[in-house]
Amino acid sequence: MKRQLKKNEKVQAGLLSLACVIIVLGILFLVNAMQEDPANGFFPAFCEIDNLIGKYIIVILTMACGIMLFSNVGITFEDKKLRNGLTIGITVFSTILTVPLVYVFIAIFPYAADPVPFEELNALDAIMRMDRIYEGFVDWFGNGGLMWAVYTVMLVLSLVFITFPLLTGILAVKNEQTLGFKKEGFPFGVITLPVVAKQRAAAAACENGEDVSAEENAEAAPAEDAALAAAEEEAAG
Repeated sequence: MKRQLKKNEKVQAGLLSLACVIIVLGILFLVNAMQEDPANGFFPAFCEIDNLIGKYIIVILTMACGIMLFSNVGITFEDKKLRNGLTIGITVFSTILTVPLVYVFIAIFPYAADPVPFEELNALDAIMRMDRIYEGFVDWFGNGGLMWAVYTVMLVLSLVFITFPLLTGILAVKNEQTLGFKKEGFPFGVITLPVVAKQRAAAAACENGEDVSAEENAEAAPAEDAALAAAEEEAAG
């Protein structure tokens, strides 16, 4: 007979399914990002967006929502092997997706300093369509100081996007910890995974309960012996 899922397990399964749907949607957006003919794309309205930066922003936001949801649900499972498996999987997936993003915002600096036509791009920059990315930034921010400031901010954000999931993934798998709000001291920092803290609290309560029972039994024994002795004296008298 198949085991019935608990209510919280059903919620976890539902949220993981939703996260996977969002991630698949993000992948479809990514596949369509380079598609210029709306008739050939999955999402004609998406393909009609002229600025490539606008398309990539939609891709990044969609993927970030799906990955964060999957990651946050994954660390709530009580089974350690399952929890670690889900965490390692989404961390590797997130890192693979984010590496090209980091590359773009590193490579955009030398390209913006000396823009060249598509035909003169190296193979990797051609795949990433660095020329269209550069044109998208110029359309929105011009080619002055503001553009360079935006490049800097985006580079920092891309480094955060690749570092944060790696850090939280390593903490969760290696130390059963994560980053979150603390009850004492500085409000945000490294905390024990809530599900692990709950398990440890339950184990401690169980151990304390066994100790209390043993102590209560030890204390009760002399009292019972005294009562029996008094009853025997009364019977003898």
